[in-house]
Amino acid sequence: MTAAADIGAIRDWLDASSPARVRAPMGGDWIWPAPIAALLPVDPDAPTGPQVDLSDLSEGGMVFLCPQGQLSAPFADDRLSRAVAGLPSLVERVRHLFGHRLGVDLPDMLTLALSSPSQSVMDVLTGEGLGDLDLAAVAVLAVPLWALPVADRPAVAALCEHP
Repeated sequence: MTAAADIGAIRDWLDASSPARVRAPMGGDWIWPAPIAALLPVDPDAPTGPQVDLSDLSEGGMVFLCPQGQLSAPFADDRLSRAVAGLPSLVERVRHLFGHRLGVDLPDMLTLALSSPSQSVMDVLTGEGLGDLDLAAVAVLAVPLWALPVADRPAVAALCEHP
């Protein structure tokens, strides 16, 4: 499979795992609850912080960054600010995806922890000795640790060491 197909499978799984739309109690409008996680494409060679505005990310919200070309359009970016009531904790959602699905019933891929908004995906890959990785062939999910609650960062960083 290609990286885009692999990320597409992750997007489809996140979509199916996220709460479905519900009718508003008064008025009948549709409400789209917060997703289990959102996917945002980024330029892999540029610092991630300036590329994505995560200031509206709700407490407990989860975002994965993917190199441009692996994801055709953002997934669920319009719901980043929604409350995550009813969803498992952030760490449990990452553990479920990284520990129980990747490489089992979803495609395996590289998982990276970005500790600073000044880091790029390629900075981390190069630091791991993977600077020549073909991003068209190998899917990458990067977690912006700097956007997560401080208490959750160590556990999520450890989960990013997915084999």
